[in-house]
Amino acid sequence: MANPVKPTWPISNNLTPLETGTVHIWSFHTSRPSKEVELLSQLLHKDEINRAMRMRSLEVREQAIVGRAVLRIFLAGYLGCEPQAIIFASTGMGKPILASHHGLYFNLSHSHGLGLIALSNSVEIGVDVEKVRLIENSLFLAERFFSPWESHTLSQQPGPEMQSIFFQAWTRKEAFLKANGHGLGFGLDRVEVSLGRNETPRIRFVDGCPNEAGRWTVLHLEPGIGFMGAAAFLATQNIQSLTWHWDGKENLKMM
Repeated sequence: MANPVKPTWPISNNLTPLETGTVHIWSFHTSRPSKEVELLSQLLHKDEINRAMRMRSLEVREQAIVGRAVLRIFLAGYLGCEPQAIIFASTGMGKPILASHHGLYFNLSHSHGLGLIALSNSVEIGVDVEKVRLIENSLFLAERFFSPWESHTLSQQPGPEMQSIFFQAWTRKEAFLKANGHGLGFGLDRVEVSLGRNETPRIRFVDGCPNEAGRWTVLHLEPGIGFMGAAAFLATQNIQSLTWHWDGKENLKMM
């Protein structure tokens, strides 16, 4: 098991009521001892286990199992049911949703040992997290998948800062694409986002249109040391976001 990521949000294992006009975002460790992975796997349905088993390495398989199981724990906590009772469906574009909607929107992302779950009862939401790391061809990738303005902005950044800005752009774009239900097939280059630590997080353009972009809210997230994240949701009104880190100790003791 890799060394655990150091979280930056307050630790809590207690779910608070999800009120209208709020978004709850939880971070959690996906790298866990084998015994915990085995316990969490018991919450999954057979098709979820089979999907995880097809992944390329033990580490990736275990983190997929943990991510899906923790998602079930959270959904069950907010809905007041057992984790195994959760039935998933998907949109036509493959975005996971609840088979019986219940008025609860959610999204899951994980990267290199850290997971994020975002939940709302009023707006469609997407979330993404990435470990900030050196990517040798980041400028090439930006030229291929980012807008010309984004690529130019990235190229002007000093070396260490460039990697952070690259993942800032990537997570904002992917959070948006997950929120609108289209995923990466929509095209990263069709979405232009603000960049830089001194710039307000936002969608600048969607297909060159500022009006469509203005319908969306973007949150900048740094849930762990060395990690970059974003959440996006379709809302122009003020939405309060609340963030915590779930360590799972009390929940796992009761399993």
